[in-house]
Amino acid sequence: MNRSLLRHRLAVVMAAALLITPAQAGWQDMLKGVLGGGEQEVETETAAESAAGAPDAAAMTRAVLDALQVGVRRAVDTLGRQGGFLQDQAVRIPLPQELQTAESLLRRLGQDRYADAFIESMNRAAEQSVPQTTDILIDTIKGMSVSDARGIVQGGDDAATRYFQEHSSAQLAEVIRPIVSENMDRVGVTARYKQFVSRAGFLESFVAEDSLDLDAYVTNRTLDGLFLKLAEEEKRIREQPVARTTEILKDVFGYFDR
Repeated sequence: MNRSLLRHRLAVVMAAALLITPAQAGWQDMLKGVLGGGEQEVETETAAESAAGAPDAAAMTRAVLDALQVGVRRAVDTLGRQGGFLQDQAVRIPLPQELQTAESLLRRLGQDRYADAFIESMNRAAEQSVPQTTDILIDTIKGMSVSDARGIVQGGDDAATRYFQEHSSAQLAEVIRPIVSENMDRVGVTARYKQFVSRAGFLESFVAEDSLDLDAYVTNRTLDGLFLKLAEEEKRIREQPVARTTEILKDVFGYFDR
């Protein structure tokens, strides 16, 4: 298949995939038709090709990349503001599993403030660290191959997010961990941890002060929250016209909404 035809097919597929819902059988049929061509040359124009005013392949491809970048920036902006982690139960970082028995006992003693201060410090560190992931995720988008893009189009509502997890998780963890560590020092996570452990002598039997790698724990939970929000934003952009915030997104997706 020549490169021009492949590019055009991919652009049509990607634009359609971001717009269809299960109820839109017509779009689903078109999607299957474009994907089903295999290596055979297609000599007749599709309805999308011949429609008056249809966006060209370059515009549709750019719109798809724009959609992914918009989703990344929106997810990072949401999590990076004050309360982005702490006030969102879906991503809020709890105490590590090893400390939850001690937390329960401490709360029964009316010492909630020590557990709450520790939890808040971890979430503040995550909020201050997550903006540093933007450039890595954007670079991942720009590095996508035609094959990568096709896989995302044919995947589910979170296909791009799963692509990010597969191709950027290790780099994100490597880059963000020292930033998390620095922010943990700044907001006093270690101090809150020591204060938590030492509140009552008998609680120390449940935890060892040096037994947890808090840097790794907060780093991993920060990335978990990021990928969760990315998946939400990806789904939103696929389904909701109001989420299309750039001109190219409005033009391309608006055309297919007619």
